[in-house]
Amino acid sequence: MAAAASGLEIDVEVIRALQADGKIGNSLAFAQKTGIDHQALVGVFGSLSTGEIVDKSAPLKESVYALTPQGEEYLRDGLPEFKVLELVEKSPTGLTRDDPQLKAYPLAEAGLKFGMKEKILSRDKAGVYTAKASAKDWKNPTLADMLLIREKTGSDAEKEAAAKRLGSRKLCTKKELAYFCATPGANFPTEPDCVEKRSWRAKKPADFDADMLQKMLETGKIVDMKPANLNAYGLRPAGGNLHPLMKLRQVYREIFLELGFQEMDTARWIDSSFWNFDTLFVPQQHPARDSQDTFFVSNPPKTVDHPADYLDLIHKVHTAGDFGSTGYRSAWSKDETERNVLRTHTTAISAYTLHQIGQEYKKTGVLRTGAYFSIDRVFRNEQTDKKHLCEFHQMEGFVLDYGLSLSNMMSLLKAFFERVGLGNLKFKAAYNPYTEPSMEVHTEDTKTGKVMEVGNSGVFRPEMLRPMGIPEGATCIAWGLGLERVAMRHYKLDSIHDLFGHEVSLPFVQNAATPRV
Repeated sequence: MAAAASGLEIDVEVIRALQADGKIGNSLAFAQKTGIDHQALVGVFGSLSTGEIVDKSAPLKESVYALTPQGEEYLRDGLPEFKVLELVEKSPTGLTRDDPQLKAYPLAEAGLKFGMKEKILSRDKAGVYTAKASAKDWKNPTLADMLLIREKTGSDAEKEAAAKRLGSRKLCTKKELAYFCATPGANFPTEPDCVEKRSWRAKKPADFDADMLQKMLETGKIVDMKPANLNAYGLRPAGGNLHPLMKLRQVYREIFLELGFQEMDTARWIDSSFWNFDTLFVPQQHPARDSQDTFFVSNPPKTVDHPADYLDLIHKVHTAGDFGSTGYRSAWSKDETERNVLRTHTTAISAYTLHQIGQEYKKTGVLRTGAYFSIDRVFRNEQTDKKHLCEFHQMEGFVLDYGLSLSNMMSLLKAFFERVGLGNLKFKAAYNPYTEPSMEVHTEDTKTGKVMEVGNSGVFRPEMLRPMGIPEGATCIAWGLGLERVAMRHYKLDSIHDLFGHEVSLPFVQNAATPRV
C-alpha cells in the first residue's frame, strides 16, 4: 500500500480511522489533518473498495478559493504597487513613467495604477509620482487578502469578501474540488490484531490459471478470487488535443462547403501592400496603413514582382480615376505599394482569387461565377484588451455573379448567419474603402438583449473589380467576421485571453466540446 510523505502507511491510517469513528466524512479534510497526499488517499480508497474492505462514495463537490498563478507570483515576489512604492520612495524628487527605474520594472504600469488607487502614491500636473506612504510601514490590504485565502483563515464571509476583491485583479479564483466519503465494507477487518497483522493485505488471486483449476479439482474447494472492479477507469490516452478554436474553425469550414462555397488558398501570411491595400482601392494615405495599425516586415522589406499592367491600372485608378470613378486624386508611391506587411485581412486572398478569375475572363470571354470562402489568421497592430488581440482568425466569403444587389447580400447573410446559429440580425450602414454600399452585421441576444457586432459586409466597388478584369455587369458581394468573437459566444467566455494565448486553461482545451451550430 502507498505511504504518505511523513512515513505513514495510508491504508493503516484509513483502517484505524474507520475503526475509531466508523466513517471518513471528507477525504480532503482527512488528508489535510494527517498530512497525506489527497490523490494517494483516493487511490487507497479505490484499492480497499475493490476488495469490499471499505465502501467509497461517489465523488462529492466542495467549493474553495485559491490564488491564481499570478496571485502566487505576487505573494512570492511582492505586489507591483509595493515594488513601485519602494522605487518612488528611494527617489527624493519622485519618478515619472519615463524614468529608467520604472521602465526597467515590467509591472510598473500596474504598480502605478494600483498605487494611485490605494492612495500610497500621488501624481502632480507634470506627471511626477511621489510616495504618500512608507513601504516599510504600509499595511497592504491586498497582501492581507492573499494571505487569508492561502492560509484558509477567517470566516466564510471574510474569505468570500477577500476573494471578491482579489478576483477583480484576477489574483483569486473559485475551484470545485472533488472529495469522497468512506465507510467499512462487507470485508472490513474486525479482528483485534488486524492492524498489527495487516490482515486486509492478504492478496487474493486476480487471474485464473491451469494450476488453480487442478487444485480445485483435487481439493473440491473453490478458490476465493479477487472481485473484478468493472467500474475502474482505464488510463487516459496521453495524446494531444485539438484546440477549441480549431474545432470551431472546422465546423464553419464544413458549413461553407455544404452551402456550395469553394475554399481559397490562404498560405500568404506575409504580403505586399499592393495586394493587401492598393488592389482593394485603399488610399495610400488611409490610417489603416500607418505603423500604429499594421505590422510592417523588415526582412524582406519589399515585394517587387507584381503584374506590370495590373500595377499600372491600379496606379491610374487611384490617382486619376477610371471605370466611371474620379479616383482619389492623391499622391501614389510605388515604394509604398511594394512594402511587405503581415496581412491585416483575408480580403487580400479574395483579391488574388478575383484577379485570377478576371484574367481567365480576358482569355476565354467566360466569367467563372461562384461562391468562395477562406478562414485564416490575420494581424493588426492594435491595443490588446479582453476583446481584442494583435492576431485573430477571419472568416470571409464572397459571391460573384451577374445582377447581384444589396437585397441578395442581405438574404444571403441572413441564411448564412442563421445556419451558424446567429439569428435576429440587424444591419447598420458603414464605410469601407473597397465596398459600396457597406454594412455592419449585428446580432441581438434574445436572452440578454445585448447587441453584438459579428461581421462586416458590402458590394465590391468597380474601382476594385474592373482593373482585375471582371466585366461590367458582374457584381461581387462579400462579408467577413472574426472567428474568435463567435467562439467566445459559443464557449461563454468573457475574455479572449481565456480562448487564445498563454493564459488558456489546458483542461478547457482538453474538454471543450465541438460546438453544434
